[in-house]
Amino acid sequence: MNAHFLMISVLATTPAFAANFGTTSTTEPPKTTTVKPPTSLSPVFAGPQVTGMFRIVKPDGATVIQQSAISVGGSSINVINVDASSAFLASNGKCVFNVKYDEVSATAATNTTNRLFSNDTLIAQNTKIDLVASALKTIWTQPYLVPGQNNIKLVINAESSTPSVGWVRVNVTGTCGGATAGTTTPTKATTLEVKPPVTPPASPVVRFVPGSAEWNNLNIAFGYSNFGVAQLQGKPFERYTELLKLNADITVVVNAKVLEQSTYNSLMVRWNSFVNDSAFKAAMVAATAAKTSTDKK
Repeated sequence: MNAHFLMISVLATTPAFAANFGTTSTTEPPKTTTVKPPTSLSPVFAGPQVTGMFRIVKPDGATVIQQSAISVGGSSINVINVDASSAFLASNGKCVFNVKYDEVSATAATNTTNRLFSNDTLIAQNTKIDLVASALKTIWTQPYLVPGQNNIKLVINAESSTPSVGWVRVNVTGTCGGATAGTTTPTKATTLEVKPPVTPPASPVVRFVPGSAEWNNLNIAFGYSNFGVAQLQGKPFERYTELLKLNADITVVVNAKVLEQSTYNSLMVRWNSFVNDSAFKAAMVAATAAKTSTDKK
């Protein structure tokens, strides 16, 4: 996010002295001209502001697939073209992508909320975001996009009276697991590999705060495991008991609002074993399709 600052320089001018040679007249002292400041000034934005690049990244969070500058202030919208195969989950005509963007605030801010909309539909939300004054904050989120054109509006500090708004257009090629030309395209298997951070030796206990990338990863695992536990109950999925235990362990951490690095590492290794399990993916896609069909009735 760009922090917009208005600098107004007011220059006071004084007339130059003219030399008076060969006369006895007295030179009058210069007169002072007063320059009045403008009666109205544009507001100075001190709170959280969107800035920098909108980045679609691989599951490692570091490898950029596509990126473009976020458009602010009524400028033309920049465009990103990405293929559905870059999504870490695709089903029923929706693709879920790993996305990063940045914000900055001239003053400290706590417990803020950011929302992403695509074609006026809410597609992602991050809450409990704290910012240190003048320090760049990177947000990692996973929005749902549809095939074709997605006009994405980023609303930063959304619950304030003066939110910051940015725009970017993402064109998605492919079907995102939806139907095309009267046939159903099978969902392309993808891999979500969330690498736990490396713990330096003899370091103090590391705890992650809500709004951090680690908490966002855990919340993703929490949401999908909740869905899996509810939708796969009674279904022929051999690892259901293991999924039930993982969901219970994640629930304890989420409710306690305390996430240590060792706990995060352990939970994400267990979650990644499901993400990379083709049987789990197939069961989740089938459950999603069944739920969508039921919701339409």
